[in-house]
Amino acid sequence: MKNSKLVRLLSRLSASEIDGFGAYLRGVHAGEDTPLSFFEYLYSFYPDFEGEGLEKESIAQELGLRTAQSGKRISNLASQVYGWLIDYLAWQKFHSEENKFEYYRMAMEAAREKKLEKEFHHLAGKASEWLDASPASIWLPAQYMRLAHAQYYYTPTKRWKAAMQYLDEATTHLHRFFHTSNLKYFCEMKNRTIALQEDDSRLKKFQSAGAEDFEAGFVLARLYTLCAELLTKDNDENYENFYNAFMSNDKPLGKEDEQVLLKYLINAIARRIPGDEELWMPRAFRLYRYGLARGILIMDGYLTDLAFHNIIHVACGAREMAWAEEFVNAYAEFLVDEGRDSTINLALARIAFERSKFGETLELLNGLVFKSYSFAIQARLLQVRCFYEQGETLAFDSLLKSFDALLSRNKVVNKESTLAAYRNFLKILRMLGSGNHTRQQLEEAIREQEHLVCGAWLKRKVQSLPE
Repeated sequence: MKNSKLVRLLSRLSASEIDGFGAYLRGVHAGEDTPLSFFEYLYSFYPDFEGEGLEKESIAQELGLRTAQSGKRISNLASQVYGWLIDYLAWQKFHSEENKFEYYRMAMEAAREKKLEKEFHHLAGKASEWLDASPASIWLPAQYMRLAHAQYYYTPTKRWKAAMQYLDEATTHLHRFFHTSNLKYFCEMKNRTIALQEDDSRLKKFQSAGAEDFEAGFVLARLYTLCAELLTKDNDENYENFYNAFMSNDKPLGKEDEQVLLKYLINAIARRIPGDEELWMPRAFRLYRYGLARGILIMDGYLTDLAFHNIIHVACGAREMAWAEEFVNAYAEFLVDEGRDSTINLALARIAFERSKFGETLELLNGLVFKSYSFAIQARLLQVRCFYEQGETLAFDSLLKSFDALLSRNKVVNKESTLAAYRNFLKILRMLGSGNHTRQQLEEAIREQEHLVCGAWLKRKVQSLPE
């Protein structure tokens, strides 16, 4: 049972959730003693579900089900309780504040079926108030449309003239929903073509809508319009227009849309960092701090290892090492268990490197295992710079060769500009390490590169050389 879908799901519940599920079972399924006893037995192993006693035979014996078919009976009980658990989680979501509109909508349907016109319109008013106070999201116009649709079609024939306002509202919100969702999906398609170098033929099905097509107060459509302009023509003017509109917006946005829009801003900065780290690293750092303060980088209770690493990367690039160390201590608990130690040690290694603790950096990197090749590359960037700083000539030369071979296989980098940035770094680092080039030659080599990782570090090393 340890690896069953029921136990896996139970292990992911918080203490309040599993206690709530137990209360739900005792209230809704009272009298079904065997499934309840089965759950109570499993509950005794929460939260780790470790140790002896989780085998089907042990459970059957505990429940007094010692028969030839006891194994199958336990499997059936697990499926039954799993179904109830899914029902409970759905019920919890349905009654949560974020889904209050669905509650009102279903209550309106019930009032309509029972011919309770006054109660129907009272609930519609409550639903409208809730929508008015909700943050902007692409689904908000669709919810307004569904509300107006229900109000229009429930209005008695004798009051159809008065009901025309609901039909007007429904069509207005339909227009808003179509154009805002169209913009959102256009931005996502365009972002994919840039990030993954995919074919952009799919974009032909989208028609870009200008900001003038929307009311001035319809903030989400305006933000996605500015985002689409940036993704279509990626220049600094379009970036600043999008950035300023996003950061100065004082209207609440839905978490998903706020996160998506922030992601596009961060991606746009990431494309600029190889060209000028000193300018763009601090700006990227401000965006990540904004995302953390707003709580939009943590989804479903987790912070991805990629986001964790990127935050450390830009914090160190902005020379905010003390903040970075505080971040590791505060947010390590939000990483998933798998690979957590390696992610944390890579972060601490980066901080140690920026503090010129090169021996500590190499010690932290020793033996790390990563799920992602991109993290392995970041570890090598730290290692090769440590060997240079320590004057470890043999280790430095050996790692340069293996690093170059890794990039030549091109299994880890899926974008030409990023690949070029790594290769240009190795080229200049090799020149720097050889001792055969003047400071002026190295400065010129750095200026020639359109894409370059660790550019700020290279500049500092070159500037420390004699004229």
